[in-house]
Parts: sequence; C-alpha cells; structure tokens
Amino acid sequence: MSRSRYYGPDSQVTQPYDYQPRRRETSVPPGGGARGARPGMRNLLTGAGLCVAVLLLGELAKAGPVASLDLRADERIAAHDRTSALTSLAKFATEIGKPETVGVGLMILLPVILFLMRRRLDAVKVFCMFGGAYALAEIGKKLINEHRPPAALQALAADSGGSFPSGHATAAATLAVALVVIAVTFAGRATALALGGLYAVAVACSRFYLGDHYPLDVAGSLLCAVAAAFVVTGLAALPALQPSLRRLEPVPARRRAQQRRERRHRA
Repeated sequence: MSRSRYYGPDSQVTQPYDYQPRRRETSVPPGGGARGARPGMRNLLTGAGLCVAVLLLGELAKAGPVASLDLRADERIAAHDRTSALTSLAKFATEIGKPETVGVGLMILLPVILFLMRRRLDAVKVFCMFGGAYALAEIGKKLINEHRPPAALQALAADSGGSFPSGHATAAATLAVALVVIAVTFAGRATALALGGLYAVAVACSRFYLGDHYPLDVAGSLLCAVAAAFVVTGLAALPALQPSLRRLEPVPARRRAQQRRERRHRA
C-alpha cells in the first residue's frame, strides 16, 4: 500500500500541472480579409465616381449658361487683366507643363528614379497614375469635344484637339498628386503638396489666362489626376493583387510593411 506524500509549506517541490498545448495563432495575410479589402474598394469606387464626374463636368461646361460664364471669364482676362510681365510668366508656366514633352518625361523619369531608390511599388503606382490620368483626359477630349476659346482671345496659338480637359493642367496636377501619394512622412507630404500644388496651379492658371482653355477645363484636369490616384491606390490595396505587388518590394521593406499591417490588425 503506497503512502501518500505530504509536502510542507517550506517544501521546494513544485506541484504537477496540466500541460495545455499552445494554440497556433492564425495570422491574417497582409492586406487580406474584409478589413484589407475595404479601403481598396472604397478608393476604387471613389475613383470611378470621379471618372464619371469628369464627363459630367465636361457636358456641363458645354451647357449654354455655364459656357457663357466660362467665355465671359476669358474675355475679361483678355480685355483687362493681361500685362506683358504676366503673359511672359504664363507662357513660361505653359512651356514647363507641356504634356507631350514634360508630362511624358515625368511619367518615365519619376518611376525610374523611384526604381533606382528600390521603391519599385511606388514606381509602378506613379507610372499608372500618369497613364490613367492621360487616358481619362484623352477620353474626355474625344467624348466631350468642346471647342477652344475664340482665336481673338488667345495670346498663344492653341493646341489642336478638344478644349476639355486641359492636357497641360492634367500633367501638372498628376505630378502634384503622385508626389503626395508616394511621400512617406508628414513633412514630405506637406512639401509635396506645397511645391506640387504651386506648380499645378501655375500651369492651370496659365492655360485660361492665355486664352487656350476655359476655367472649367482646368478643373476637369484636376479631377482626372485625383480620379487616377484613387483608382491606382484602390487597386494596390486589393487583397487579390497583394501577392504580386509584394514581389515588387525589397525583402526588408516587405518585412517592415508586413509588421505594420500585423500591428494594425492587432489594434
């Protein structure tokens, strides 16, 4: 007959305990799940809505009362507000915003710089933003087919093609929006917004100051740039595209991004 053991209060023998195997935690794949899909779909829907808004604004710009207001604004500038100094500045701003040269050059140069900085995902985003904004602007020109302001109001020979939206203003606005999107710090974002916004406003104002466009044409250009940014960032946030997009990131950056996503998920 076995004796029952007695352990006093000063005994160092530990009491037996039931071993419970630790459950393996299931981690949500980065960007996956409903929470990951929500921002992507929200951005996509916003971008699609802005694309429709571009076309609606173009049709509104051709409507009688609105077209008259646009024309009156250009006539006032031509009759009262032009000076030789301002005209020279406006021509310079137009020159540094040409979509055929400066715009296409930035569309290629900026992604190349980002690629060399090992920010390949941002390089793809910027390229797609420029491509999307240009495509939307070209579609708007073909579908809306708005006439340019009268030649008598033009201080500079107008480009061929439809007036709505402005290609120059689209290129400048896309650069400003793209710089804000890819900035990684608050200070960088603020700087991009200030400098890029100044460039975009200067190019946009030069277009209707010189009589090459109406004010609503440059407003449509801003919408093109913002719509492209929402569509691109929305696609980049979709869970279905995450495996492919993660291959673009360098391994350390990929690891840091995954850790950030896991911290957000736990929070």
